[in-house]
Amino acid sequence: MGVSPKAQGKGIGKLLAQHIIDQAKQLGAKKIFLESNRKLSPAISLYKKLGFKEIPNISSPYARSDIQMELTFATL
Repeated sequence: MGVSPKAQGKGIGKLLAQHIIDQAKQLGAKKIFLESNRKLSPAISLYKKLGFKEIPNISSPYARSDIQMELTFATL
């Protein structure tokens, strides 16, 4: 996910991420997995605020990915 530099700092990334989370829940997903790069500290911070947790020791096929995160939805 990316937001144009002109639109950054306006909460658009949070709105997009929250919409994706809401859609995943509506579709019955049990969790969401993402990969990113630690250099993207604003993105990592946003993911943590949304409830994503780092998954340690996961390898990635993507050269630039050095962090994997997951958001698990509570089951009732």
